[in-house]
Parts: sequence; structure tokens; C-alpha cells
Amino acid sequence: MHQALNEKILPSDIRLFIAFSGRPVPTAVWSKADANLSLRADIQTTDSFSTLTVEQCNRNDAGKYVFTVENNSGSKSITFTVKVLDTPGPPGPITFKDVTRTSITLMWDAPVLDGGSRIHHYIVEKREASRRSWQVVSSKCTRQIFKVTDLAEGMPYYYRVSAENEYGVGEPCELTEPVVATEEPAPPKRLDIVDTTKSSVVLAWLQPDHDGGSRITGYLLEMKQKGSDTWTGAGQTKQLTFTVEGLVENAEYEFRVKAKNDAGYSEPREAFSSVIVKEPQIEPTADLSDISRQLITCKAGSTFTIDIPISGRPTPKVTWKLEEMRLKETERVTIKTTKDRTTLTVKDSMRGDSGKYYLTLENTAGVKTFTVTVVVIGRPGPVTGPIEISSVSADSCVLTWKEPEDDGGSDITNYIVEKRESGTTAWQLVNSSVKRTQIKVNYTIYDTRLKVTGLMEGCQYQFRVTAVNAAGNSEPSEASQYMLYTPASPSVPRVVDTTSHSISLAWSKPTYDGGADLLGYVLEMKEEGSEQWYRPHTTATLRNAEFTVTGLKTNQKYQFRVAATNVNGMSEFSESSAEIEPRNSLFQRKIISGAVLV
Repeated sequence: MHQALNEKILPSDIRLFIAFSGRPVPTAVWSKADANLSLRADIQTTDSFSTLTVEQCNRNDAGKYVFTVENNSGSKSITFTVKVLDTPGPPGPITFKDVTRTSITLMWDAPVLDGGSRIHHYIVEKREASRRSWQVVSSKCTRQIFKVTDLAEGMPYYYRVSAENEYGVGEPCELTEPVVATEEPAPPKRLDIVDTTKSSVVLAWLQPDHDGGSRITGYLLEMKQKGSDTWTGAGQTKQLTFTVEGLVENAEYEFRVKAKNDAGYSEPREAFSSVIVKEPQIEPTADLSDISRQLITCKAGSTFTIDIPISGRPTPKVTWKLEEMRLKETERVTIKTTKDRTTLTVKDSMRGDSGKYYLTLENTAGVKTFTVTVVVIGRPGPVTGPIEISSVSADSCVLTWKEPEDDGGSDITNYIVEKRESGTTAWQLVNSSVKRTQIKVNYTIYDTRLKVTGLMEGCQYQFRVTAVNAAGNSEPSEASQYMLYTPASPSVPRVVDTTSHSISLAWSKPTYDGGADLLGYVLEMKEEGSEQWYRPHTTATLRNAEFTVTGLKTNQKYQFRVAATNVNGMSEFSESSAEIEPRNSLFQRKIISGAVLV
């Protein structure tokens, strides 16, 4: 099959007919090479011919129509080139340049569809944005460019262009936004040197005071070495800042910037002074504001990170130390440093990682050191022994111990006290919440003292103590020695007789001897108004439950108390007696139930 040419003059119909044959009967398809078939296209096909009809065709129906037949033996195609003789289509998009206060230059492309006839010329029109009527600027423009003059300054105009051939004037192409007749913008304001390196300069400026009547489309940067008369382009940008790179270190440069709009470039704005291209000298510093009180706390076994923003010019050298030891990267320790931050990470932290971490920054401008304290919390060490046992009675005793030498980096929250009877291996809980503060119940605690009650008389006990902090429990202390029982307290001393310089006292034996024979008694006395107790006897103990105190002062009152001893120690003192005044024999007294009557 071959290509056929078909011309139609408006208004008329397009009718394409073609006969075909083949075995088996082929399928027949119509298509358009450069577009979809018009919805107005009517196709009639039989086993031997096909017809395509487009009624009342227009310029858009022009183009190449392709007819294709196909069966299992192959396929064949024929192309019909249809020219619709009509007015031209719209020209291509309109652009403009060289905008001034009174003129503008328009440019456009030829129409895609020329209507089957050569374009003779173009018609250029304008209208003020506030009006609806168009004014012909040129009706015989033979080129695709035209300068519109005599514009009102500051007035926004719409423009449109139409093509014309032998069949008439085609559809126009119109600008969608008005264009204002303008002039060049004012120069940018205040060109500043923001920063320098050894090979670049960062510039910044402000927008011009006025844009000349059309928007600023960009800025042109220019430079020259000091002493030269030739300005060269340094770059273009739409932003208000620009970095000029590739400069010579220690060379001195001058810079200027121009603003650009539709009318052209503004006058240049030069920097206030020239600049020497070099790395500035800025003392190093670090920002520790994100680390509260410069303190980091973590549990043993976890990972902690010290991440600190840094600055300085030139970029400072970074050194990390833990106390006096310089840190290096290991399997647990990593150090990552960039020009603006340094990060120290320690994995699987241990108690030994606690301490002061020193970050030292150094460059040619100076040296600065910053400190971060890290506390790695672990379980406390065992309490400091030995556990002391005192004030043993038939059913109680007092335990005393010292705090652990290592608290694990966290305050001791409480102690756990346990007991074990002689002949057994099992430990029994006495108290799991012994605080370092005072508690007065059955278990009376004085800081690190605990009174244990409810013990069985005659039974031997051992005790151990475990310290507790936020990270867990310490190892238990070493077991105490088996407890030894002391006697119970004797009764309150009672007056047997007095003289002007002596008082005779007696008391009852303890109700419990601690499981051992009593060895004697210790008597103490004090004067009225004094807090100082002292012994009136010169021997270590008194064998009997009575004693006469001599050498006393007339008109002076005294109080007395007594304790019993056995091989395990001394009991607690009895309660104090009432105040007693020695009197001579002129005042006879009778002892009734331990009270003195005159």
C-alpha cells in the first residue's frame, strides 16, 4: 500500500475510501499518526473495503491518517496525508525581553498548523489590563519578533499575536498575565562579607529599595583582585546569599552584586571593603547546654553517649580524657568527630567508667577544656564489718554495722537483715526495709543500728546484712559471731539507810541471768543538775546486791542506777532512782515499799 494525498477546502467533508483483500479476511483499523481520531470520525468497514468520513472538517482534522489491515499472514498499512485549507492555528507561546519604562520586545513561535497555506504576516495587539478592548500595534509584522513602543510607564498591558494566511486570520495566542513597562531595578542594599575560608567567601545582601516595576528575577555577582580594573563574573543566584569558591588563599578581593529584572541589570552595589581570603581565627568552644548540670548517670552494663556541639576556626583538634587517662577507640569506646560536633560512646559500661571526662579543643586561636561527670551506677559493695552485737537480753539484741565502702554510685536506700539459728543453714528474714533514718518500732534503727526482738531465750543466732541501692543488692556481709546473752537489768536501787554523808542502797537480782552465773554489779550515780554518771566504788564490780555510798555532801541530792554482769557482758542499766538527799540520824526514817518517809 502507498501514501495518498487528500486536500480539503473548508467547509467540506473528509472521505477516505480503500479496498482490500486477504485470506483469512483481515481486520481493519483506522488511526491518526499525530493525535487521536476525532469523535466526529465515522468508519464503515466490510470484508473488502473501508470508509472513514469526517463531516465539516476544520484545521484540527488535518494530518496523517493510517489504515492498517492484519491477519495471521501479516499486516499492511497505508497513510493518507490530509491538508485542511483553513486559517492558521495560534502562534507558539509569547515571550518578551528588553522591558523598559516605555517599550517591550515580544517574541513567539510559528503556529503548529499553518492552515495548508504559507503564513503571510502576524497581527500584534495590546490592551491595558483595566480595559477590555484590544488595540492593534502592527497588522503587517512579517517576523516573529516585534518591539512595542509608546507604552505608559507603570501601566500593565496584555499582548496577543495572530497569524494570517490566504484564507484569513487565525486564532490568537495571548499572554495570561499582564506585563508592566519597567526600568532596571535599584541596586541591592548593603553587600556584606559574612564568612571566609582559605578558598571561599560567603556574601549576603538585601533586596533593592524598588524593583523597577517588575519582579527581581536574580542577582549577578562579580569580583576582582585588589589592584585590578577588570571585573569578572563570580556567579548568579536567586537567593540573597552566595558562596564564591575557588579563590586564592591570602589574596585580597573586591566584590559587587547587581539585581536583575525584565528590563535588565541594576547598577552594582560594592562591598564596603575588600577581604583577604583566609581561614579566620576563632577560639574553640563547646555547647554543653543539653547536658543537665554536666552530669550523665547510667546503669552498669548499659551504653552512655556524650554528644557535644563544637565550633572554632580553624576546626579544632579534639582530645578526650577520663580523669588523667587519654581515651582511644576500643571495642567498647568509640569517638566520632566532625567539624561541628564530637560524640563519645561507651558500651557495656562499668563502675570503672565513672569519673570526670575532659574534652579538650585546640586550634591556632586557643585551647579550651570542658568537663562532663559520668556516674555509672552498680550494685553496692558489702557492708563494712564486722557486725557488732550488743545489749543482748533474753529475747533481743542490738546489731551495729558500717556502710559499704562503695555505694555503687547511688545512695543506699535500705538494708536487708537476716538471722540464722545455730545448727541450721537456712537464713530467715528479719527486716528487708531497714532505712538509714531512724525507726522506732520493734525494730529500732539508729542509722546503722537495728534492735532485733522476738528471739528465743537460750538459742544461738548469727546475723548478716545486705545493702540495697537503685541498681540492686550487694553481696551479704560475712556472718556475725553467734550472739552472747547478757543478764536482764536489776531492779531500781532502793534506800536502806542514810546519814548526813552517806546513803545505803539495795536492789533485787535480775529476772534473767543470760544463761550464765552473775559475776556482780556496776553501780552509777550522779548529782542533781548534772548529766554525768560515775561509779562510787573502786572495784570493777560489786559482789553483793547492796552498797553504801559515803563521802556525800549535805543538802545535795543524788540519783542511782545499777547493772548486772555475767561472762557475756553487762546488762543495760536499771531505771534511775528518785533523787535522794543524805540526812543525819536526827531525822529518823522508815522505809515503806521503797519510798522514803520523814
